[in-house]
Amino acid sequence: MKVASFFSGCGGLDLGFEQAGIDVIWANDIETSVHETYQYNHPNTVLCKSDIRSLHDSDIPDCDGFIGGPPCQSWSEGGKQLGLNDERGKLFLDYVRLIKEKQPKFFVIENVKGIISDKHLHTFLSFLSILEQAGYIVNYAMLNAADFRIPQDRYRVFVVGFQKSLNCNFHFPQPLQEPIITLRKAIGDIDKPPRFYTDSDTVSPQYERWLNHDVFAGAFDAKFMSRNRIRTWDEVSFTIQAQAKNCPLHPQAPTMKYIAPNKRIFAPGYEHLYRRLSIRECARIQTFPDSFRFFYNNIKDGYKMVGNAVPPRIAKFIAINIKEVFASTTYKQEKAYVLVGYYKNETQLCMTLQNRLYYVRTGFRRGALQMPIGIPSPKYLLLHNKKNRSLYKLLPEPPAFMKAADLSAKGFSPSGNEYLAFRLESTEEVRIKGLNLQVIQFQGKYRNATAPYITDIEALIKETK
Repeated sequence: MKVASFFSGCGGLDLGFEQAGIDVIWANDIETSVHETYQYNHPNTVLCKSDIRSLHDSDIPDCDGFIGGPPCQSWSEGGKQLGLNDERGKLFLDYVRLIKEKQPKFFVIENVKGIISDKHLHTFLSFLSILEQAGYIVNYAMLNAADFRIPQDRYRVFVVGFQKSLNCNFHFPQPLQEPIITLRKAIGDIDKPPRFYTDSDTVSPQYERWLNHDVFAGAFDAKFMSRNRIRTWDEVSFTIQAQAKNCPLHPQAPTMKYIAPNKRIFAPGYEHLYRRLSIRECARIQTFPDSFRFFYNNIKDGYKMVGNAVPPRIAKFIAINIKEVFASTTYKQEKAYVLVGYYKNETQLCMTLQNRLYYVRTGFRRGALQMPIGIPSPKYLLLHNKKNRSLYKLLPEPPAFMKAADLSAKGFSPSGNEYLAFRLESTEEVRIKGLNLQVIQFQGKYRNATAPYITDIEALIKETK
């Protein structure tokens, strides 16, 4: 498989796809400060340095997919949140335009969680609607890097689309049921003192053991000192930032001392232990290999490259799931989709059957259903509670959007605000040849149940064989 990369930066997303066995044949980024780093670490990729606004489908080589993370500053909750009122925010539309023009089999988009904030959610959904109208089934999810053995809390929104004609059934990778990677395991062996630079210094390109073991030594401003910036050795890091001044502090220092709601200080007597993480330590936390070299003259450019990157490890997980879709022998067949849902007790099941209605939370909260845009409505409903599993047929219609008050009026007890409601055609259970409900292993563990999700009958039958 071959992909083209956009807004490539230093190439974190690209590296993850390469690690999954997908060729990144062409990349695009106008930012001159990333070019040397990208070309050094991706020698087999053609790097296009043109402005994406000037590109057209004829400029891009034939490939299977597009991958890219449009600039996030316009959507970030830590910024001005100008959205499409910022020229950088409009670049998202140029990426969408090229997808429409070139029509790759699939695409991947990554961005900050601020793009689904109340302020920008309508705009984000309009992007997805444009892509659906361009012929794609569009899947979306918010993932936390820490759930995938990446040593930081880093919430990001991912969008993956496939051409409708492929009839693909894509699933985002599920959080790993494994221990977290702590800072001790991630960077504990980097025991050599780093080199310190201010933003007016020129960084020396000569290194000993640890490449890019450089630290920004600029002052800590009042905003930075407004809360604790330390995670301990036995925790995961805060999000690795693109701005050098906002980089998390090294875990060798004690937790910052509370003075007032918006004021912390360094623990008296231990001030010498407080320093920012080095660029190499940030790269480790982002899951870049130690052989990945970053080139910069100004220390701030190094932090920017690392902080803006998609962690290669999470990119690899997504790429593997994309490859599995294409490796499937059934993905070109017409599919009958199934909504897999959990019920808490017999009372809830009785209410569902009495009303012939099953509802699920929607939105981006963990445990909510993120129904792909453009996918046919599910044909079946599979309800489960421990060993109790039942399959029902749904009416052939899109789910209705319902508020909590609407459901309460029917006797339900919803605990949130926004829901999708699916109507049952009948309360009689159905049987499908080859499908053994009792051996299904459900996805998406959430609290003491499983989050609702949509799959297809063929995938369930294959799983039970």
